[in-house]
Amino acid sequence: MMEKRLKWLYAASLALSGLVLGQMLLFVGQHLFKWHARYNIFDLCVILFKNLHIPAPIALNLVNVVILYTLSAVLLLITRQVFQAMKAKKLVAKHQDATLTLQYRGMYQLAEHQLRIISSKAPTAMTIGFRKPQIILSTGLLDMLDPTELHAVIDHEKCHMKHRDPLAIFLLSIMSKALWYIPIFAWLAKKYPIMIELRADKYAIGQMNQPADLGSALLKLLKLQSPAPNLSLSHASFAETSMNVRIKHILDPQMTLLLPWPRLRIAVSLLIVILLMGLI
Repeated sequence: MMEKRLKWLYAASLALSGLVLGQMLLFVGQHLFKWHARYNIFDLCVILFKNLHIPAPIALNLVNVVILYTLSAVLLLITRQVFQAMKAKKLVAKHQDATLTLQYRGMYQLAEHQLRIISSKAPTAMTIGFRKPQIILSTGLLDMLDPTELHAVIDHEKCHMKHRDPLAIFLLSIMSKALWYIPIFAWLAKKYPIMIELRADKYAIGQMNQPADLGSALLKLLKLQSPAPNLSLSHASFAETSMNVRIKHILDPQMTLLLPWPRLRIAVSLLIVILLMGLI
């Protein structure tokens, strides 16, 4: 139930944020490039502001500040992600162990772009990339885990790769930071990664037919956890999110995670969006 709720809320939030950003771009286009939009259903919201007797200059200055901040933040986050991705690509290429990479690709039937083994003492397991997600494992992780534990970790990361979770995490980051004044986005950016990790854990447990190997791998990583090797871009990591909840879920795969529906945040967010559309 929680997974369905969060998936629905994630899809709705993507649509809502896309709508807000689209209207902002349309507003900028109308004023800078003299675009003429034939249809804009939010023009009806202007009536609300007339009834509230908001002076036009104040409303215009407010919307200009909001739009400038939001679009600048989106551009900055995307630019930063591009540079971080380029840096990560070079870093992985520099530290890649080609022999081990080829060996483990064959062992786990992964395509050329789906797995990289890097030489690093820090135990690392993560999935990076948007268009073609790939699993990054370190030699420190290979040395630390038993074969069955490693298998469970790779199955976990396969789930991240299948669902393109790094992209979802990046989009949530944009929504929560650039559109921070819409409270549902910050809530979702905090809760959705929990669902992502539980889904990947559930997939790994199903592939292994038991939770013991995944649980022992997680506990080993928690004891020796160290920062990822300078990969500060959007990624889905095996041992970074909701440890207490995940351990309980591994011990009891049938456990139901109770997640109260954020009705107040949803109501406030919708009100803010209506106000924004009225200004725009």
